Amino acid sequence: MDLIEVALDHNDSALEIQYDLEDEPDIRKRVDVCLVYGVNGKPPSYLTPLLAVQNVVTTLSCLIFVYNILAPKLCILPEDPARAHLLATAVMMAGIGTLMQTILGVRLPIVQTSGFVYLSCTLPILDLPKWQCNSNIDLFTMGPEARTQVWNLRVQNIQGAMIIIGLIQMFLGYSGIVGKSLKYITPLTVVPTMCLIGLSVIEKGVFLMSGNWTTAIMTLFLLTLFSQYLRKVAISLPVYSSKGGLFRVRLKIFALFSILLSVGIMWIACVYMTSKNNLLPTDPANTESKAGVLRNAPIFRIPYPFQWGWPTVSLTSICAMLPALFANIVESVANYYTCARFANLTKPPPSAVNRGIGIQGISTIFAGFLGTGSGVSSSSENVGNIGITRVCSRNVIGLAACILIVASTFTKLIALLVTLPDPVLGAMTSVLLVLIGAVALSNLQFINLNSLRNMYILGLSIFFGLAIPKYVLVQGNTINTKYETVNDVLIAYLSSGIFISGFIGFILDNTIPVDDDDAMNNNGYHNPGDELMISNKTVDEQVYKISDCLYDKINSFLTFFM
Repeated sequence: MDLIEVALDHNDSALEIQYDLEDEPDIRKRVDVCLVYGVNGKPPSYLTPLLAVQNVVTTLSCLIFVYNILAPKLCILPEDPARAHLLATAVMMAGIGTLMQTILGVRLPIVQTSGFVYLSCTLPILDLPKWQCNSNIDLFTMGPEARTQVWNLRVQNIQGAMIIIGLIQMFLGYSGIVGKSLKYITPLTVVPTMCLIGLSVIEKGVFLMSGNWTTAIMTLFLLTLFSQYLRKVAISLPVYSSKGGLFRVRLKIFALFSILLSVGIMWIACVYMTSKNNLLPTDPANTESKAGVLRNAPIFRIPYPFQWGWPTVSLTSICAMLPALFANIVESVANYYTCARFANLTKPPPSAVNRGIGIQGISTIFAGFLGTGSGVSSSSENVGNIGITRVCSRNVIGLAACILIVASTFTKLIALLVTLPDPVLGAMTSVLLVLIGAVALSNLQFINLNSLRNMYILGLSIFFGLAIPKYVLVQGNTINTKYETVNDVLIAYLSSGIFISGFIGFILDNTIPVDDDDAMNNNGYHNPGDELMISNKTVDEQVYKISDCLYDKINSFLTFFM
C-alpha cells in the first residue's frame, strides 16, 4: 500500500512524497497509526469537495435502493414523480440529520440516512392486508388524484409511527438509559443484528440483478476493478492554489470514485443500447422504462413539513416499528465504536453515545414531520468508506451534508437518479451490503472466537434470524389470537430477522454463564491501542464534547417540551 502526500516547500512549489510501506517497516508503523485526515483535520480546498462527493455518492446509492423497494409497497407507479419527491425528502433529511449529529450528537464523522434498519420493519407493516396494493393496472385506472390519496395514506401511517418512535429514542438517549445499558450491548448482540441488516435485503438486490445478469455482472466487474485492483493507481491532476499557483497533485481517482465511475459507465452503456434498440422494452436495463419520472418531475421543489398530509397514529404500526428502534440503537453504538477505532480515538464516553442516540431520535421526529416514509439511522456504508480511505474529517462530512441538502431541492436531478437501471442498482447495492457486513464482522475482533459459548450464541442468533422470518413467510397466518392488532404486531415481529437475531443474541449473551477465558479477556468493546493512547485521552474527550453553554440550552429546550 502506498501513501501519497502533497506538501509545499519554502518556495511554495509542490513536493510529492511517496512512502513504500512494504520496503520501509519503520515507516509503516508510523504511518499506520496516523490517519490521512483525522476528525479535526482540514483537507486542502481542492480535495475536500472530492472527498465529500464520495460520501454523497455512497449515501445516494443507499437511498435509491431503499426507495426503489419502498415505493412499490406504497402503491407508487414506476413513472409517478412521487418517487422523486420521496427520495428528495429523504436526501434533505440525510443532510440535516448528519449536520445535527456532527455538531450536537456524538460528534464523529458519521452520515445519517434512511437505511435498511427501518425498511426491515416498514415492509412487514405494508404487507399487512390493510395496506396491500392493487395491481399496477388497477392503480393506473384510478387516475392521478386517487393514486395520490392511496400512497399518501400509507406514508401518513408510517409518519405517525416514526414520530412516536423518534420521541422514544430521544427519551432513551437524553435520559441516559442507553449509556447505562452499554455494558450489556456486546459484539455478540451487534454482529448478528448488523449481519441480518444486509442479509434481510440481499434477496431484493439479487432480484434486481436477475433482470439482466450481463449488465449486473459487468457493473460488479467494474466496481471490483476500480475499487480493488486499481485502488493504488494515482493520476496526476493540475490544481491551482492562491499561494503556490498551478501545481500537480496525484490522486487515487479509481479508489476515490469507484462507485461513481462504475455506475456512470454502465448507465451510459444502457442509454446507448436503449437508443440503438438493443434492449427489449421489458428489459429492466432499458432506460426508457423509468423515463416518465424524469419527464413528470418539476425542476425545483423544496420539501416541507406535512407535505403529504397530517400523520396518523396507529398502535399496530408503532408496536411493529419497535424492533427497528432496538436494531437502530445497536447498529448506531457499533458504528460509533467502529468509527472511533478508525479515527484512532478512544471509544465514545456514555455521555456522547447518549447525545448521539438522542439526536437520532430528534432526526427521526423531523423525518416524520417531512414524510420520508422511514426513520434516520447511522450509515454503516459510510463508516466502511472511512475505514477504506482513512479520512475521518468532520469538515468533509459537514460539506457532504450541505451538498445533500442543496441537491434535494433540485427534483429533476433526483428524478434522474431514480431512472438508474435496476440491474446496475442491484449490483451497486451488493457492494453496499458488503460494506455493512464488513463493518459488522470487524466487531468480532473484540470477542474470543475460541470460546464455544461465543460461537454458539453467534450461530444460533443468525440461524433464528434467518429461519423464523422464512417460516412465517411460507406458513402465512401462523398467529391467530382474538385480537387483530396483536396478530399484526406479532407477525411483524416474527418477520423481522434483525430484531430476532439481535434479541436472541442479547438474551443469550447476558444469561449464559461466561467461560473463565472470556471473563479474563472480557467480550466488551475496547480499543486495541487504548493502553498506548492514555496520554491522548484528554484530547479525545474534547472531540466528543460540545460547549457547556450550548449543552445547557439544549437541555433547557428539551426539558420544556418533555
